Amino acid sequence: ERNEAAKFTKEQRAAKLDRKLYEDTSKTGVYVALFYVKDLSHPYHRTKVDLNAQQNNITGGVLECQSPQLACVICEGGPKAIKRYIRLMTVRMKWKGVDNTILEEDDEDDEAEGGRPKFNPDNACELVWTGMATKRFFKGFVFQSCESGLEAAKILRAKGVGHFWDQLLTHASGKSDKFQFKLVDSDESDNEMEEEDNGGDDAMEQD
Repeated sequence: ERNEAAKFTKEQRAAKLDRKLYEDTSKTGVYVALFYVKDLSHPYHRTKVDLNAQQNNITGGVLECQSPQLACVICEGGPKAIKRYIRLMTVRMKWKGVDNTILEEDDEDDEAEGGRPKFNPDNACELVWTGMATKRFFKGFVFQSCESGLEAAKILRAKGVGHFWDQLLTHASGKSDKFQFKLVDSDESDNEMEEEDNGGDDAMEQD
């Protein structure tokens, strides 16, 4: 009876978990992690990336680029939260499929019926950089897509983290011969951006 009386309610358990996950970054500092993901189009990966960011009070977001085709994942949070997120992205996440041996036949059937999309067998995720920042540059965790690398650089510069895109391209260019991305010179980039139309959203925004 004492054990039953001492049990937490569902709300109390949720509050305890929130206290455990919450970190005051004004005291611990803002920790940052930058990831390169080859393909983040599958719903399984998108859900995991988003849900774990929300649960760990991580801000930042995912910037998906069509040319070059890759995704830039930026995470800001407390030291424990970022450590958990790095483990999720580099160890726990099944980037090439939940279980390829089981899903092969299912995927064939689903594709024929226009159902679940197949996993990318060549997918990959790599930690590009970790460090600390003086403040959070993002208010929440959002997804945004763009067509070109120039547009991606412009979006991140508007948030004050344009150097992240250069770091990502440098990392991707050194992976293999498949990635020979040109790093745009800052002066050239600024001139090209001035010529572009100023309409539309330039930054990763959240309501």
